[in-house]
Amino acid sequence: MKKQETIVWKFQWWETFGFLIPEDRDYYGWDFYVKKAHFWLAESWDRVEWVEIKSTWKKPEVRIIRVFWKEKPIEQEFVEGIYSKWEWNFGFIDVEWQEKGFFVYGDKRNGAKDWDKVKAQIIEFKGKKEAIVVKVFSDTLWTVIGRFKDSDKFGFVIPDETKNNDVFIPGHRKNWARDWDMVEAKIVKTWWKNREGIILRIID
Repeated sequence: MKKQETIVWKFQWWETFGFLIPEDRDYYGWDFYVKKAHFWLAESWDRVEWVEIKSTWKKPEVRIIRVFWKEKPIEQEFVEGIYSKWEWNFGFIDVEWQEKGFFVYGDKRNGAKDWDKVKAQIIEFKGKKEAIVVKVFSDTLWTVIGRFKDSDKFGFVIPDETKNNDVFIPGHRKNWARDWDMVEAKIVKTWWKNREGIILRIID
């Protein structure tokens, strides 16, 4: 097997062995066993380079040959944005002022739900940037109450407070609201000319 860059996890309570967890774990289908003698200088959650060796245990076994941060500091990239779930086993994180969102695969959303505000670590996988959700914020995004103005494929919520701009509602976020319903909408984006939201409930 060719050398790989991934993350090693050492079991702190035993100090005698650990497991290396590939970033593309779904592809491999398992973690890799690491003897203490093969830790090299690695500690918990270090990013490492490794080679597979002949296994003496029930799991595939590897030897660590390089610990990246011990050679030079690794700059970790984090972003905050809005998670959007797609129909298949993935989603995207939209970041303010950035045209294209960050891809989030499967369980790397770590419990994030559609339109949650999240913090994510950016990693590189096969030459492309992906995101791993590391924190789901409490409901820090505010809501507005107003009349819904339907325009077929989209709509707007006209807030009761006239000083606020209308809130753009994409067609798939209407949640059965009809023209001129009184609704509560959650703001999920604020960096467009019109804020974007999702209908939470119909009040009357």
